[in-house]
Amino acid sequence: MTPASTAASVVTPDSRVGVRSFSKRIEGDCPVCGKTELRWRFAKKGRQFWRCEGCGVEKQHPLPTRRELEAYYDAEFDHGMYETFTAAEDMKRMTARQRLNEILVHLPPFGRWLDVGAANGVFVREARAEEIEAEGIELSAVAVERARDAELPVRCAALEDLDSSEKYDCITAFDVLEHVLDPTGFVESVVAHLRPGGHVAMTLPNEASLFCRLMGRRWWFYIPEEHLHYFNPRNVTRLFENAGLEILTVGRSFKPLTFNYGLTQFIEYNPLIYRLMKLAGVFLPARAREWIVPCYIGEMKVIARLPDPDAICEA
Repeated sequence: MTPASTAASVVTPDSRVGVRSFSKRIEGDCPVCGKTELRWRFAKKGRQFWRCEGCGVEKQHPLPTRRELEAYYDAEFDHGMYETFTAAEDMKRMTARQRLNEILVHLPPFGRWLDVGAANGVFVREARAEEIEAEGIELSAVAVERARDAELPVRCAALEDLDSSEKYDCITAFDVLEHVLDPTGFVESVVAHLRPGGHVAMTLPNEASLFCRLMGRRWWFYIPEEHLHYFNPRNVTRLFENAGLEILTVGRSFKPLTFNYGLTQFIEYNPLIYRLMKLAGVFLPARAREWIVPCYIGEMKVIARLPDPDAICEA
């Protein structure tokens, strides 16, 4: 979604920092509440971040094109950040298992599942180990090739590319919603491919987390190259409900991490934390640097259900 927007800016002096700052507003549709006024938040790596005055959704403007995103992800899976993650076999398997365990608290392990943004298929593999009929879709051709090398049913596609007849009992999307160009259209597409009574499970950064509040623009999830929209529990609930979904839970999500993997991420996304961690790492034994520990880093999980009209009538 790349709506045309008009922007008006006023330059005002900021005596606190001794520089001139910008007080800007643009007119552009919020993907959740439809408000047309967005307030400028900050710039990072040349990208502009804005917040809806109505519901608090944050977004980049202007947005990149799908072709630009596909080229970026192919490069990252080939020799960048995602290549580092997919190479960390034990950690990615534990991440997939952690996510599956969080989901299975709320729904049974059966039926046909679709993992959107499946990367190299690690969650698909974990779900199939539980005898779930799971498959995946992924934008990066590099990642899909690796999934197919492992004989996993992952294809190169976006949700909107699927035939309307393809229906699922559960659709998962981990760390995906913040990447999509049109969050409203994405959630509506999820609903369109759910069977009545089907479930949705997503994880995404929580813009209301303490980490974000304390770190501001230095928050590690403010990644200009790929994170386009930011939500909190209240407005993501509204986004899901607008699409006809019933929220089952919105809560914290944990991610297994190692000290060394954290270093590889912070060197790019938060150099200050990277320097502090590198200094602390001098005093850590090599074995401790590879311990995999479930961490809360400011992410939330959202699990919802599409009501079944027939079940409602029977009740």
